[in-house]
Amino acid sequence: MPRTLPALISRPLPPTAPPPADPAEQVLQQELTAGLPARIDLDAARALVLAVPLGVARAVLAADPSTVVFSTADPGDSTAFRDDGAAWPRLTLVVAGAIGTTVPVVAGVPVRLAGSPGTAAVEVIVDELVLTAGTLRSPGRFASRLSLRWTDLTLGRDDGPPHPLGDPGVPVLLSQLSEEM
Repeated sequence: MPRTLPALISRPLPPTAPPPADPAEQVLQQELTAGLPARIDLDAARALVLAVPLGVARAVLAADPSTVVFSTADPGDSTAFRDDGAAWPRLTLVVAGAIGTTVPVVAGVPVRLAGSPGTAAVEVIVDELVLTAGTLRSPGRFASRLSLRWTDLTLGRDDGPPHPLGDPGVPVLLSQLSEEM
């Protein structure tokens, strides 16, 4: 029996290169100086709204403005249950003034947001989000920032299905038959 399998398992894996950048993907980085909720414009018709449903704001009001309330850099224990009382940011898609889908912010996970029921409008990947207590309370420079990538998922023009190539001899025979008649 060959010994190749244990040798493959015991070798360290080479570092993986990041996936190639999608040319349709756009990068957006924004300092959150206007406080929350914050509107992040994607294009002329679409925007994302970043908000944090607090429930109880007493802890945020009492905290130092530079205290980090949420950071994607420190996800914590992935096996532990999420604290329902904690501040958990959400992104909501707004298309032409109409409210679309709302999703929680999870770093590195692509999510599709729909504007109207059943249609995906954009795909968003949050790379970094840092929120401080000062940003949750009021506008100002409290070192809160957002970095994300987004891709437009709207459909192209509807010109119908592409013309089939089929057998190139068939159209010639049909055109010859019509000329003979």
